[in-house]
Amino acid sequence: MDKQGYGMTEAGPVLSMSLGFAKEPTPSKSGSCGTVVRNAELKVVHLETRLSLGYNQPGEICIRGQQIMKEYLNDPEATSATIDEEGWLHTGDIGYVDEADEIFIVDRLKEVIKFKGFQASPLTIFVFN
Repeated sequence: MDKQGYGMTEAGPVLSMSLGFAKEPTPSKSGSCGTVVRNAELKVVHLETRLSLGYNQPGEICIRGQQIMKEYLNDPEATSATIDEEGWLHTGDIGYVDEADEIFIVDRLKEVIKFKGFQASPLTIFVFN
């Protein structure tokens, strides 16, 4: 059985998964990252208005919970650009949630991701991995 997941350094390392710590530990659909973990909240917001979107509407994935970072060290501007006044961490990932609360990642706001400790473009990772 495939075990899909989603995470990032600033938010814990695991935000969603199909088995184990998932709120509903069931097999996930193809392309899904599973459901959000028990100790977190997840929402998808419109890229411009930052208003919450409904099911199957792509937008920026935001996460909130005690596992997210408090701040970027000595960088209050980056912190306030990433974590809003309600404590939601804006991941920079574009995705949606379906009616079964499964999370699907479809794009990225910026084309740089961390891979094996280095900042790299997805194309570089694809070509050299």
